[in-house]
Amino acid sequence: MNRSLRISLSAAAVALVAGAVIVPSALATPEHSTPTHASSRLSAQELRNRKAAVALLNEAFNQHRPGKAAEKYISAGTYIQHNPNFGNGRDAFVTGVTGYLQQFPDASLTFKRTVTQGNLVVVQGLAKTSAEDRGTVEVDTFRFDRHGRIVEHWDALQAVVEQSANGNPQV
Repeated sequence: MNRSLRISLSAAAVALVAGAVIVPSALATPEHSTPTHASSRLSAQELRNRKAAVALLNEAFNQHRPGKAAEKYISAGTYIQHNPNFGNGRDAFVTGVTGYLQQFPDASLTFKRTVTQGNLVVVQGLAKTSAEDRGTVEVDTFRFDRHGRIVEHWDALQAVVEQSANGNPQV
């Protein structure tokens, strides 16, 4: 599989905004972030949506249960996918993530931070296909319906480089 398709699949897998295991406290406060008053300004629905976005990605990519994750968090009637390597619909998500995990059984996704505004949740993470993989920075954006189900997804991916011109980490 070529690198761009692998990166796209990796992102798509993470998008649904990778063995790292998320502990419950990490769901509330992603790695490298500090609690701020911004969280207290989120509505109850925004907080539920943020938790659901991270839980979807964790269950699908780290626990290797994309079917269960999709059933819990993705709308059955409407799911619009903007990653060009995945089709629309919940079944397409399950098929794509399942294929990705079969190809990369040691894949993992570590969550770094989230941003929530209205019905949109952005999850930034580091996806790795194996322990030796430098990784791919993934930014997944989810749109939720009024019932708290994911109805739309976008992702952006960037391979982690060996050396940075500025010395700053990519995530």
